[in-house]
Order: sequence, then structure tokens, then C-alpha cells
Amino acid sequence: RGAGASRCCHHARGGSTARPRRRAMAFEVFDDVAFYWFLFSVMVMVIVPMSYSFLSTLQLRPPADWTRQLDSCKEKNERIERERRKDLMSKLFGWRGVGFICSWTLLIALAMRLTVMQNEEMYTFNPYRILAIEEGAEPGEIKKAYRKMSLKFHPDKNQDDDPEKNSCLCPAKEAADLFIKIAKAYETLTDDATRDNYEKYGNPDGYHGTSVTIGLPSWLTDKDNELAILVAYFVALIVIIPTVVGLWWRNSSKFLEDGVMQNTAYRFYRQISEHTAAKFMPGILSSAVEFSEAVPCRNNQADDLSKLHNRVREQFVKNQGDVNNDIMKVKTLLYAFLLREPVPPSLQADMQFVLSASHRLLNGLLNICMEQRFVTATINVIEFSQLLTQAMWFHSNPLLQLPHFDMAQVKACSRLLDGGGKDAKASSPIEKLRALGPQKRREALTKLSESQHADIDRFLTNFPEIEISFDAKVEDEEDVQEGDVLSLTVKVERKHLPEDPDWVDSDEEDDEPDEDMFSKELAHLEPDSEEYEAKKEELMDEWRDAYYERQKRKREREKARNPQSGELGFAARPLHEPVPVHAPHFPEERHEQWMVLLVDVKSNKLVGYQKLSQNSRFEKVALKFLAPKEGVVHYEIHCLCSAYLGLDKKVLMKKSIVKRKEEEKKTAAELAEEEDEEEEEEDEEPEGKWYYLGGNSFGELILNIIALAIAGVMLFNFLYSRGLWQKYVQPLADWVLMIAWPFLSLVGNKLLPGWLWFSTNVYDFRHVSFLFENMTAVDMDANASLSTRVKNDTSFLNEDPFKPNLFNQMGDRD
Repeated sequence: RGAGASRCCHHARGGSTARPRRRAMAFEVFDDVAFYWFLFSVMVMVIVPMSYSFLSTLQLRPPADWTRQLDSCKEKNERIERERRKDLMSKLFGWRGVGFICSWTLLIALAMRLTVMQNEEMYTFNPYRILAIEEGAEPGEIKKAYRKMSLKFHPDKNQDDDPEKNSCLCPAKEAADLFIKIAKAYETLTDDATRDNYEKYGNPDGYHGTSVTIGLPSWLTDKDNELAILVAYFVALIVIIPTVVGLWWRNSSKFLEDGVMQNTAYRFYRQISEHTAAKFMPGILSSAVEFSEAVPCRNNQADDLSKLHNRVREQFVKNQGDVNNDIMKVKTLLYAFLLREPVPPSLQADMQFVLSASHRLLNGLLNICMEQRFVTATINVIEFSQLLTQAMWFHSNPLLQLPHFDMAQVKACSRLLDGGGKDAKASSPIEKLRALGPQKRREALTKLSESQHADIDRFLTNFPEIEISFDAKVEDEEDVQEGDVLSLTVKVERKHLPEDPDWVDSDEEDDEPDEDMFSKELAHLEPDSEEYEAKKEELMDEWRDAYYERQKRKREREKARNPQSGELGFAARPLHEPVPVHAPHFPEERHEQWMVLLVDVKSNKLVGYQKLSQNSRFEKVALKFLAPKEGVVHYEIHCLCSAYLGLDKKVLMKKSIVKRKEEEKKTAAELAEEEDEEEEEEDEEPEGKWYYLGGNSFGELILNIIALAIAGVMLFNFLYSRGLWQKYVQPLADWVLMIAWPFLSLVGNKLLPGWLWFSTNVYDFRHVSFLFENMTAVDMDANASLSTRVKNDTSFLNEDPFKPNLFNQMGDRD
């Protein structure tokens, strides 16, 4: 027995179940308990925000919608409600829903595991606790406890893996580990040196530096698992992560920020121009790559598509892409929807997809028009969005937007409105009809039932009505000079929305107070006395404090109401929910979207634009632009709605621009002082490093490279347009290329396969060619510019040689 105990003591010094790794000045311990706590903390940090993100997408209740009370939208709302429930179930049982359930199940199981392990602690060597005795026990108690526990956990009595067959009621491996701990604890407490070390340093071997308990499982240090762990690390770091990032980049690089594919934006850019009419918008929209990939022209749909095309072909407007089957299919579907033609069952799913993606693509087309400062094209894109929402043909009567209205009701109302019911303030037919009142409308529309009249009254109550006001000024200046920054504030009131209690329109005493404001408080004091001046100064300080506090609240309120970022002014979160739109023919829910445009009348260019984002009754839009040359300038402020016809408003703004005043001449002393200050500032700046190209950091090096690249492109453009590049530089470049060609060929042959794979599978560079639209090149033979040739490149609209043309019978109509 003594020899066995001695061997056990020898092994006790070398190991434990927690597998410590000792060093000269410190040792690390891999602890399973700490790992579980660490894993639980990490899972909580990841699962809670992901669960919030997932639950926020679940729409348990339908949003408030006044159109749900209309019989004209009953069928559409029932279908949307069924789709909403179906979408909710698909989300709950989709990959995110399954992940949500599994992650919370795993978290709860881990929490229960930690509850079971609550009596266990992170690895610490406590000989008193191991021997189940109190600290400071006598040697006799220590020996007695050791004899009792060593007999219970001795390996000779615990050799079976079945706990029921062992004396300690635990597996053989666990009993052996506990026996080693018991032997080490007994040795520590019976040896004076080790016991003194433990009481001083908490370690029987004395001070060993810092002790670190690592929250990782102990099986990571098991030699049997080394190969599996290395393989797992290799697969995760070398295979999985690069693959996921590559797939994400390959997919995201195809799209722009507004969700439109780059190739689609390329096609839109090629076809749109300043004076593109609204009748050409269906053809331009049909050329989107999203449509050709999702709803291509299929052979089993040829008969139905041909019949549908024959019904709408009389209204067709010819576009460049009319020879492409895929484009013609989408164009036919759009024409059928605008003309309210019934669609065959085989094409209804494709029609649903086309309409669901149309407004997102129109938003991308609108951004292209606004970025190029097109006025007519921008207004026409918004007009086509109105027609598409209401399923109405070009130049249709706006009264067809009303529920239960057809041409018979339109004719009856037109006679009444043209006869004597005209309101001087009303401009559109719908506003005139609203001004008549319920009684006169019922007298004119006798064929409609009372419930239908109730729907019309509810529609007219919620039909938008706006009022525009503006204020244009230069901050801290009375007049507007050439080159000044004009600040235009446009206030839009949407009268059909409820009152906004937080709206405050006044400037709240922006000016300094007059002296008469404090006459009552200063009446009992003698003027010009010390008490009078002191009291007046005290009152002024109180007024200024109150004024600054009001201005602070005003800025906070304006910031909360208009959290605009960027030129388009998209808000992080609107103040109110989107306003529903009455669109019974459109298959999806539509909401009001308003755009404010500032147009220079003389040049017919778009000066500024801003989207209304707060969905509140009152909303302000801030636009800043440079004042033009001296003279009287006329601007137009447009407020356009993307969902209803007949609502667009326009107001004129006239501004007088004066010539900039010459700056006052400064004296020689002032000029010398400014020069000294500039020299001091230059002396304070550190000198740049040559390896940073004159910069002081790596960031400045990147900026210098970009600046040099831009300057090089501009120099190349200048030399090429003058013919100097072809005459002098190109021969020298050809000679250098000829000398270096063997080396370049060798390197190119090695890199070409990788470049072809990257450009084909990861990133398509063809769409960036339009970025060089302004680069012109002299063509000695044709005398045509590169921009002209590139602009006329519409090969993507050509006929597909592998598909027969199904629309040969289409008539041409401009």
C-alpha cells in the first residue's frame, strides 16, 4: 500500500484532469467549466441581437390601412392577407426561423448544463476541499480523511467503466483522476514546505508567476485530437471563410446601392436622354436584366403571349429592343397591365414578378436621370410610376383612380364639372369633385349604390392635398451675390394627414431683444444708474439663456424630424408609418412617395432634389446651391407624387443676383502679418517622406497616388485630343513595349487564366465603361468621338440569334 501511495504521489505532481501547461514564470490551465461560461456569454451576445433582427421582420398584425375599408380593394386585401400569412409561416419555418429555434434550444440546454455545474468551480487546487476537511485541520484529521478517501477512490477498487460496479460510484478514469488529486492534497498538507507555499502563494510548488485559466475545453490539448483540430482550422480558415466571402462578393458586386443590377443600370443609361418621353418608359424598363433572367420568353407560353400581344399591339410604341423576345415579352405584359387587359393564367406569375420589381427598377432609372440633371426625363419617369400604380394608360382621365369609376361615371362627372361646379381654387378634376360635396356627387352619380358612394367619400377624404411654401436666403447676408451658397427651405404640408403636435413653424424670436422689452422691470429704477445697468444686464443674460435653450430644443426637434444623410436625404427611421395608396389593380401594397425638384428654368437643368421621408403632415426640405451670374434667375419648385395622377404641384421662385463686391484692399502691414502667419503654419507642418511620395503617412500615399492617376488621365485626355499622343508619345511607348514584350508575354501567360476566371466569375468589368463617357478620342478615319460610338452601343437590344422572333407581326408605331 505504501508503494502504491508513493507512485500515486509521484504521478500527482505531473498532471490533473484540467491539463495544466507549466512554464518558467507562468502556467496556463484549460478549464471546461470556464469554457461553458465563455460559450454561454458569446452565444447570448450573438443570439439576442440576431433574434431581435429576426422578430422585427415578422409582421404579426397587418398595418393600419384605410383602403381595407373599401369594397374596391376587398379582393386585393384578402389576397395580400393570405400572402402575408404564408410569408409569416415561410419565415418561421425557413432557415432563419429554424436557426432561431435551434439557437435558443441550444442556449437553454447550455443554461441547464451550467445549472447542473453550479457547484463546480473553475480549476483551482484546494487540498482542504479535495479531502473534504476544514482549513487549518490538525494532522490527525488530515491523515484520517486521506485514508478514508484513498480507499474509496483507489484505482484497484474502481476498474470498471460502469459506475455502479465501482466503490466510488463513478467511472474508472474519473476515480483515477480524483485519486491523484487526493494524493497530491495529502502530500501538500503533510509537508511543511509545500503547505507553507500553498498558504503563501496558493500553489504547493511555490511562486510560478501569473496563473491563467483559459476558457477553452481541455480536449483541445489532447494529443489524440491534434489532427482533427488542425483539419477543422484549415477547413474553416482556408476553405469556408474565403468561399463564403467570395460568393457574397460575387453576388453583391452585381448590384448598386439602390438594389438595381449594374448591367441593368448600364442599359438604362444607354437608352435614357434629357427629352425621353413617358411613352418610351415601358420599353426602357423592359430591357432590365432582372426580367430577362427571371421571366425569359418560353416556348410553352408562345400561343398565349402572341394572343395577348395582338390585343395590345395597336398601342405599341417602338423601342430599340423590340427585336428581342425577352424584352418584347415584358413590354407586352406592361402594356396589358396599363390597358387593363386580362392576362392568361400561364402568364400571371410572370406578370406578378414584373410588377413587383418594376417600381424598384424605376427608382434606379429615376436616380440615373437625377444624377445627370435631366428634368423632362425625371418628371416622365415619375409620371410612368403613377400610371403603373393606377393601371392607367397615358393621358387617361384622373377620375379613373376613384373606386367604382368607369367611363360612364367619368362622363357624368365631366358634364357636371364643366357645367357649373367648377371651383376657382381647384385645379385637377378630383379636387373639383371633392369641392362639390357629398350631396351633389350623389345627385350626379345616380347609378352608384350608397356603399359605393361611401367608398368614394372615404377616398376623397384620404386623397392627398398639398401646399408648398419656400424661403431662399444666404446666411448672414441681406442680398445674394454671385457664387454665394443659397439655402432653400421648402415646406410641404400634406393636408390629408392628421395634425402633427410636435410641429413648430415659428423661428421663436431669432433676433436680439429691443430695449423696450424690459421697460416694466426697469420702471422703478433711475435710468443710467448702476442699479439700472446691472438689472438690465441681468435681464439680458436671462433672455439669452432662455433663447439658447429654445434654439437647442429647436435643433433637436429638427434633427429628430429630419435625420437626413446624403443628397437624397434618406432618413434612418421615418416619424410615421408609410401612407397607403388606393391602387386596386396593382397586386402589391403601395405607399405615397414624394419628390421635391428644383429646376433652373433658363437652362432646363435639375439644380437639386430631395425625397420626403417622414410621412408627417408638415415636412421641410433643405437644398443648397450656388448662385449663378448677375441677373434675375427663375426657378421652379416641383413636388411630385409617385402613386397618384393629378397631384403634382409647381411654384415659381424668382431671385435677383447682384455682382460680387470687390474685397476691401488691405494695408501693407496687414498683408505682411498674414504672410508671417502663413510662414509659421508652413514651418509647423512636418516634412513629407520620399517613400510616401511627399506624404507623412500611408493614407497620404494612397491619396497622392489617386491624385497622380487623375492628373495622368487628364494629361492623356488632353494630349490624345490634340493628336500629340499619337505623334510623339505613342511611338516611344510602342518601342518600349517591343523591347519588354518577351518578359510581358511570359508573365501574361501565367496570369491570364486567373484574370479570365476572376472577370467571368467574380466581377464583370464591362459595365464600368460608361464611366469614361466624357473621354473623347480622335478617329482619323471616321472623325467621330469615342463617346458617340460608346453611346450608340446598344447591342444588348439586338435579336437573340438562338431564338425565333415571336413578334414579327408587330406593327411599327412611333
